[in-house]
Amino acid sequence: MYGPAFWWTIVGIVLMILELAVPGLVLFFFGLGALATALLVLIFPAGVALQLIVFAIASLVSLFGLRRLLKPVFAGRASRAGSAADGIVGSEGKVTEAITPEEAGRIVVNGTGWKAESEESIEAGRAVVVVGQRSLTLIVKGK
Repeated sequence: MYGPAFWWTIVGIVLMILELAVPGLVLFFFGLGALATALLVLIFPAGVALQLIVFAIASLVSLFGLRRLLKPVFAGRASRAGSAADGIVGSEGKVTEAITPEEAGRIVVNGTGWKAESEESIEAGRAVVVVGQRSLTLIVKGK
């Protein structure tokens, strides 16, 4: 039937595929450890205890040795271009939750909901214009 090398290879491939669904870039290195163990048992017949020790050591060495180098490659580059906030100042929106000078409300601009503040009271349903932005909060005035 299938030997330990086959099963370690399957485990390694599954862990690497699972990395696509789980953030953090950790499972990938356990997958590398499983593939290293598969290579070991393919070349040298080893007992289960030795296989588990090799898996643990290979996984931890690859995790701590390679993660820092590979994380930027897997993470990609962050870019502000094309974000939802680009060019939002000057856009028109509609108030969905009333805004008062003391308490922020909510608005919809270009189909996206935002937290909004204003120096004036603006009731729900009223049109507004975005005059500024502070982090993820828009500053608006009534239209």
